[in-house]
Amino acid sequence: MNKKLILMLAGLGIAFSAPMTASATPEDDLKEFQGYFKKRFPTVPLEAYNDGVNALPQYADRVGNWELLMEFPPYEDDVEKGEKLWNTPFKNGKTYASCFQNGGKGLAVGYPFYDKDSKKMRTIEADINECRVRNGEEPIKNLNHGKMAQLVIAFKRLSQGQKMAVKLNSPEAVAAYEKGKQFYWARRGQLNFSCANCHVQNAGNKIRGDVLSAALGHGTGFPVYRTKWAQSNKPLGTIHRRYGGCNKQVRAAALKPQSDPYVALELYQAYMNTGIPIKVPSQRQ
Repeated sequence: MNKKLILMLAGLGIAFSAPMTASATPEDDLKEFQGYFKKRFPTVPLEAYNDGVNALPQYADRVGNWELLMEFPPYEDDVEKGEKLWNTPFKNGKTYASCFQNGGKGLAVGYPFYDKDSKKMRTIEADINECRVRNGEEPIKNLNHGKMAQLVIAFKRLSQGQKMAVKLNSPEAVAAYEKGKQFYWARRGQLNFSCANCHVQNAGNKIRGDVLSAALGHGTGFPVYRTKWAQSNKPLGTIHRRYGGCNKQVRAAALKPQSDPYVALELYQAYMNTGIPIKVPSQRQ
């Protein structure tokens, strides 16, 4: 959502409902969250939410243009570059696939996850960089776009069409989930907005001709090719790049990509997307 839309929402003084019950279990949260959108958009099947705002009935008058664009997607070049990077051997002759079980096939549906050995939450970006270091390469510094985004696309396409199935199978994973949940529903910045204000309570609402996307499905299409980012010649972005942009739009300080709060937020959203197929990359405004 752009700055003008946020300012418009603030000016309207829209009243928002209370967040999800703080004491609920993750399973309860999931049922309530997906049930909310099923009731709000009864004609939209769960699997369709990976198309973002394009799946909403309020966007029906624009879907035709989006479908035409998808006949020759603007991100095809980045997909090819990502696959080439993924398959290009390191100096020691190994490839990225050597770092992942089964070469990485089918793994993206379980990210992020808590790793008991390293005692850390693991993300795709972190594991790609760790793979590079283990094979004598320098880690990629830019975690928002460029090569990292291209590599994440290559990795996630090994799970293309498979349904999200993040596991909260340890106390540490549940604790991270709860932090992500709190971040999602907490108001911040000078505009005093939360993520949910726009993408839960006002999902599908039209503001100055634009439609606010639904929270359900967020993340299943990332990295994305975004029209707004293309204006600065950096059209491709990871989900943490989008988090930083959202923080700035509500006039809050953006955190560093792969910071603990953003990883926790990614985990919360990933778990809420249980059952939604991965579809990467995607195109967004």
